[in-house]
Amino acid sequence: MARPREFEPEEALDAIMRVFWRNGFEGTSMQDIEAATGLNKQSLYRIYADKRAMFLAALRRYDETEVARAGAILAAPGSPRERFRRLFDDVLSETKEDGPRRGCFLCNASADEAQLDDDARSFVNGAMRRVERAFRQALATGAPYARDDRLRDMTAAKLLAFYFGLRVLIKAAMPAAMLKAGVRQTLEDIASA
Repeated sequence: MARPREFEPEEALDAIMRVFWRNGFEGTSMQDIEAATGLNKQSLYRIYADKRAMFLAALRRYDETEVARAGAILAAPGSPRERFRRLFDDVLSETKEDGPRRGCFLCNASADEAQLDDDARSFVNGAMRRVERAFRQALATGAPYARDDRLRDMTAAKLLAFYFGLRVLIKAAMPAAMLKAGVRQTLEDIASA
């Protein structure tokens, strides 16, 4: 009798995340998850109670990887404008690939499963709040934001809306030149000191 294929749980979760990120909750079947992970349902159900648990685990993985990466980019040295330039350059790098534009899993989930599921909505909201905090912290490293809490909070809110809007426009396959022009204008609005 053949032994079951050994698998790395983190690799399986990354594959699950990618399939939900691409297809959404309703658009993802168990067959899609099996194909993406190379695992059968029984193996998957030993780790996750059901498809919903897989989706929530995928959102947590996105937070641990993609949201954390954005936070690390913003935490690197430089003026607020330089920090956001690096972040937006990272986001725009998806427009250089020939593959599908995935956008942001949080944005996708907020328009998808978060409308129907309290746990998904709570998680998406919390992750977006973490991004907002990272934006405020990046702004606080330079004048005039370091000394003006109101300006810092208003600018962080504007940048948050732009950031998530940019991610949606990337998924919608809007022209890269238009997206880059939006980034240039947004960066000009950030005080350079």
